[in-house]
Amino acid sequence: MMMVFEASRSAPAFIGLGFVTSISALSASLAQFALQFISVFLVLMLISSVFNSLNWAFFWYRHEPGYVHIHRGVLFKSERSIKRERVQSVNVYTNILQRAIGLATLQIKTAGTGTEAEVNLRALTLDEVEEIKANLKKEQHPGIEAAEESEQAVHRLDGKDLWLAAITSGRFLVLFSVAALLFSQLFPYVPDRMYEYALELLIDVPVTAIAIAVVLLFLLSWALSIISFVVQYARFTIRRYEDRLEITWGILKQNHVTVGLNRLQALVVKEGVLRQPLGLSTLFIEVAGGGAEGQEQISMLHPLVRVKGLPDFLGAILPEYRVPSSPVELPPRSLRRYMLRAMAPTALFAAGAWAVLADLDIGIGWAAFALLLPAAVLAVSRHGNGKTSINGNQLTLRFRDLNRYTVLINKPHLQSLSILANPFQRYNDLRTVEAAVLSSPGGKSFRVKDVDAEETGRLWEWYSSRKA
Repeated sequence: MMMVFEASRSAPAFIGLGFVTSISALSASLAQFALQFISVFLVLMLISSVFNSLNWAFFWYRHEPGYVHIHRGVLFKSERSIKRERVQSVNVYTNILQRAIGLATLQIKTAGTGTEAEVNLRALTLDEVEEIKANLKKEQHPGIEAAEESEQAVHRLDGKDLWLAAITSGRFLVLFSVAALLFSQLFPYVPDRMYEYALELLIDVPVTAIAIAVVLLFLLSWALSIISFVVQYARFTIRRYEDRLEITWGILKQNHVTVGLNRLQALVVKEGVLRQPLGLSTLFIEVAGGGAEGQEQISMLHPLVRVKGLPDFLGAILPEYRVPSSPVELPPRSLRRYMLRAMAPTALFAAGAWAVLADLDIGIGWAAFALLLPAAVLAVSRHGNGKTSINGNQLTLRFRDLNRYTVLINKPHLQSLSILANPFQRYNDLRTVEAAVLSSPGGKSFRVKDVDAEETGRLWEWYSSRKA
């Protein structure tokens, strides 16, 4: 069963590779292309099946209370024992194919680095998953039966909020992105006669028809993004327990992720361009420990939370964090630095565009300077949204690129707090605040530029006294 499952996981990649290697046969005939594609696909599937068979033959695992033992390798063999004390989280993933045959993928994240920090046991039965999870739970006192643990709070994303999150997710260009990616990969292999034929067709199409087609494709892409979001995050539920958060979501691929509260380093509130006017936000978390570089990390805490309801949400799910009541704004004198950083590159770009268009005898190049207006608006918004705050044991930083971010960090999780200044900032009594936290797969830092020097001194005094 595992061999079939592993082979099926590789099938999509083989379809793309078979298409690329066979597209040159289109210049001969469609039948020749189909024959070559099927041949390449079957050969790749055969090689994959043989490789997976060897992996399966030399792979075994064994579990007992407090331990999971893994043995694998064909030419280079490895054995590993995972202790309960080293386990950071145990996550379960199932897709449609796995559920149809009663299997699941168990991911065990441990305290470590590189590939040693994560183990994936694929194609396990649901009973095996539950047995391994039970063996990796906290050790109970001998002779005392463990009491059933109850959740402290639960929050679900459903109904109109799920659809609102899908509509404002910002994924409406997904169809164009996929088309552009496919075109960039297939461009070298498409015969020239196909480009010539497509160009001849486009010449005869009216401009209005092309514009209507682009609008329809945009609407189709938006509709597809909404559907994909709903399918991905349907049944989203977050549960708070004494020492962890458990998050479940998905229809086609069901996910069950555990996040230990001791691993949570920072909470990030993101207000996107589409969501901020509606008072909506997305919550992300920075998590330490487990996960190799380049592998997907669990970072989204909740797809959609109303900004007005954020204090209530945190009070129930994450009372360790709270929304600051009176953050400190940036001084007015720092506005000119934000204006300079935004408008100088824009002015240089506009001047270059004007010069290029003038060489092409296009007389509207001056219109590129209209970009200075949105650049100025963005600079003012960045300055107005730059804020810092200290609330007891919590540091809060707010800043904006295109989206607005609010970062909440508890003092014990701060890896470092840096106060930076260049000569121009020192002349104006301004500083840059940079806070770093431990996050997988590497560190993460957040910064607010051009903060008043007196405020940064207060932040430094708060941080440096943590061991007093």
